[in-house]
Amino acid sequence: MTKTLDAATAIRKASALRALCRRLPHISTPAELARLQRFGELETSPETATIGDVEALISGWRRWWYQGETERLSAMAAGVPASLMDSDRRLALYACAALAREARR
Repeated sequence: MTKTLDAATAIRKASALRALCRRLPHISTPAELARLQRFGELETSPETATIGDVEALISGWRRWWYQGETERLSAMAAGVPASLMDSDRRLALYACAALAREARR
C-alpha cells in the first residue's frame, strides 16, 4: 500500500516547524560571532568595508533588521562603498528594505 503525499499537510507541518524555530532564541555560532565582531569595527567606518567584509555586514544588518534598527542600517548602508553594495544582492536588499521601512514610518 502506498501512502499519497498531501501537499497541504506537508506545507502545514513545515510552516508549524518554521514558526516554532522562529520563537526559539538565536544562538550565534563562533563564526557568526567573529563576523559580528568585524561588523562592530565597520560600524564606525563603513567606508573602509571591502569585499572580504560582505559576510560581516550581512550578519550585522540581519541582526539590526530583526531588532528593528532600520534607521541605523540605512545610515550605515549610505557609507558603504557603492561598488561593494553593487557586488552583493543581499547588501542591496537589506539597504532597500530598511529605506522602505523607514519611509513607511
